[in-house]
Amino acid sequence: MKSLILIEAGPAGPAPELPAQIATWLDSWPAPFKSLEEAESFLGHEAWTRTLEQRADGWHPTWDRTTIIDTIAEPATTAYWHEWSRVTCPTLLIQGEQGTMRPGEPSTMLAHRPDTQLVRIADAAHDVHLDQPERLYEAIAAFLPG
Repeated sequence: MKSLILIEAGPAGPAPELPAQIATWLDSWPAPFKSLEEAESFLGHEAWTRTLEQRADGWHPTWDRTTIIDTIAEPATTAYWHEWSRVTCPTLLIQGEQGTMRPGEPSTMLAHRPDTQLVRIADAAHDVHLDQPERLYEAIAAFLPG
């Protein structure tokens, strides 16, 4: 591996409550949405509306709830500090200023691997790519060689 870029992600685990939290959030969606405007207002960004499908009764998610929950289930049960400590390639860790990483996780990551470059993106939450795409691009472009 030539390099590694993590965006709002780290090895902290376990978070056994996370699948249930995500399920609760998904179940809170008032789907079908009556309009894309209603969906954007609820979801907080128009990018989330791009995955919706229009049907006769409104706008529906196109993803499978079970797949989303299953995707996070295993990482929510395991910490990966040992694996993190073994990574040797140049690494960029990007954190949203109001992101969802656990307090202290980025500093612990740097303690395990001080050569990791940390960039905090102002005015960004967990979805850094949606909140500040230009700043994210700049951080990645500055990190990557040539």
